[in-house]
Amino acid sequence: MTDPAHPIRVRKIGHVGLYCRDLAKMVDFYTRVLGFKVSDVNEKGMTFLRFGGDHHSFVLAQMSPEEQKKGAGATLLQQIAMEVASVDALKRIRKYLLSQGVNVRGKIKHEGPGNDYTFDFDDPEGNRLQFFSDMDRIGWDGKSRPKGEWKRFEVDD
Repeated sequence: MTDPAHPIRVRKIGHVGLYCRDLAKMVDFYTRVLGFKVSDVNEKGMTFLRFGGDHHSFVLAQMSPEEQKKGAGATLLQQIAMEVASVDALKRIRKYLLSQGVNVRGKIKHEGPGNDYTFDFDDPEGNRLQFFSDMDRIGWDGKSRPKGEWKRFEVDD
């Protein structure tokens, strides 16, 4: 349980992202073999997968050619995302992390697929972590928000 006196209160691990050497093969494995469902694929080919009501619980992204050249030493973790209560909580947490000298990767953004608010930051070894709030839920019909309704923008602190 999160310490109520601490400024960061994580609700749950929201989703995990992996970089893939062969994105099509990984999507096939996670959908056909493990039974995940595709919620969306963005303009970069990132595939957003779900197994429950959240828009996505798993993200697969194509590894860059530069990372592929590194071979076995290439970074495979794309991100670990943690859900918080609100955009206001994201603002407080971002400010807190900056005050602690954490490498925060830009402003809070409203993402396309999943319609959530998010910002990324690095742990001490350079792993990308993310806090997010307000992600879409997938209803009984299994449909996600249409791409025409995806809105991307930055949020002022």
